Amino acid sequence: MTGPRQLRQTLSPPDDHRAVHFTERDIADARRLLALVAGAGADAPGADPSGQSLTPDAEDADRLKSFARQIYQKRQKRIARFGSEMFGEPAWEMLLVLYVEEGGERQSQTRLADLSGAARSTAMRWIDHLVREGLAHRENHPTDKRRNFIALSDKGRQLLELYLSETCG
Repeated sequence: MTGPRQLRQTLSPPDDHRAVHFTERDIADARRLLALVAGAGADAPGADPSGQSLTPDAEDADRLKSFARQIYQKRQKRIARFGSEMFGEPAWEMLLVLYVEEGGERQSQTRLADLSGAARSTAMRWIDHLVREGLAHRENHPTDKRRNFIALSDKGRQLLELYLSETCG
């Protein structure tokens, strides 16, 4: 399989100033599209090596969201009893909120920061981290250029669902 660096070199020779440069996300999106066109083979995202889909069906998705909601609620109870100083994991709180609320209310950066329980500046650094790692992405507010929404990425959803399915009873 051609790696991202090799693919970039193939598509954009250094001596051609008109070359198109692709980001890692562009390449990942192209791979997903090609896998869909080719019939979603075993090496496609969302499939394990045996060719089975890693994307849960509707019943499993509901069960996983319910489990994620329980995790989040238990964590909130724990913080209420002991304080947030002992259990500071704002990135994990954010991922759980994004997963549980997916398809519902959109989460602004500010609201997500508040729900994480961390200081706003700390929460914003964690949001930046989640975006850099490809676990979440920013969406522009349609009317207010000062605000952004944060949404779970496909990668973030797949990793959470994998973790939740491994830990859910």
